[in-house]
Amino acid sequence: MQECSTPTLYLIAQVLEGLQILKKKGKYVPDVAFAGGFVNETQIFKAIALSNFGDGPFIKAISMARAPITAAMKATYFAEALKDGKVPQSFIQQYGSSPETWFITYEELKEKYGDAVGKEIPWGAVGVYTYFSERLKVGLQQLLAGCRKFRLDLIDRSDLASLTERARDVLGIPMCHEYDREAFEAILDF
Repeated sequence: MQECSTPTLYLIAQVLEGLQILKKKGKYVPDVAFAGGFVNETQIFKAIALSNFGDGPFIKAISMARAPITAAMKATYFAEALKDGKVPQSFIQQYGSSPETWFITYEELKEKYGDAVGKEIPWGAVGVYTYFSERLKVGLQQLLAGCRKFRLDLIDRSDLASLTERARDVLGIPMCHEYDREAFEAILDF
């Protein structure tokens, strides 16, 4: 399947080019949700920042499937393995011997939903909630803080740098050394 279509980054570049054409012609420009193998906060950050040419991002949401499904499946798998006595000892040593110790969000959910956590709210759902609220949310908060921007709609193309010439050519984002040159001149121009 990986070889059957346009890679996500190229597709984003193509869509953004089309949206800019629509905007330039005064046509309706829809909000965009993008999918295509997103699994972590840096990929989400980059897609949204890439789409902001100065007046807010075109990409308003990222659609995900594989990563949250994996979080649900792994949480469910380990909870069921615990019932069957099949959780590896190395896992228990690192994370504890019960689902209540495996999820950083357990106490928060327990306070809000009581004994429903792990019963009416299955461990798979706790895994998904933990993935979104702790992995993605906190990761995005850290990236935003590093840019000194505290909302996703404030990040833009200037918050990114290309690491390869191909990325620079496809996306129009300068490479790290090109930003360095500008920064050195600005710093030393006193």
